[in-house]
Amino acid sequence: MINVPNSISLLRLLLIPVFLWTAFNGQLVSSCLIIFIASFTDWLDGFAARRLNQFTRLGQLLDPISDRLYIIALIVVVFYLELANIYILLFIFFRELILSFLMLYLKIRGVTGLPVHYLGKMGAFCLLIGLPGLIFAEAFPDQVDIWFTIGWSFLIWGLFLYAFSGYKYFVHARLVLSKYV
Repeated sequence: MINVPNSISLLRLLLIPVFLWTAFNGQLVSSCLIIFIASFTDWLDGFAARRLNQFTRLGQLLDPISDRLYIIALIVVVFYLELANIYILLFIFFRELILSFLMLYLKIRGVTGLPVHYLGKMGAFCLLIGLPGLIFAEAFPDQVDIWFTIGWSFLIWGLFLYAFSGYKYFVHARLVLSKYV
């Protein structure tokens, strides 16, 4: 069902290829603007859903999917611009991949999903500030110290929270699956 919040989420998804295109073509200031707009729409779709009482299953799927796709797009751009160590970026990518396979495995076993954990949400929030912060440092060289500090500070916290929340999701999955055995 397409409603106001879902339309906003779809807009955010459609901005991903535009973000990638601008970044790969050296238009980092435009990329930063797109990141800002996407971040605002991430907040706006949730606000609109609550305000208009328009909650749908599609909306519940679109929001985390778009967050994950933005994180992957940010990883690709940060790697392309050589702004972070490949092992850090691979950790984030493989955490996403492993949890996606875990969710698929749970679905096959009849479990429709795990409840979203606040540690995972906070980890994603930190990564969605930290990774763009590194890009902002590259786009605005006169403010490199500020953006570099913001980017790495949030990235480090995001990595820690991502690792810990991944562990929590596995523990929770194991508990849920033990009820089905």
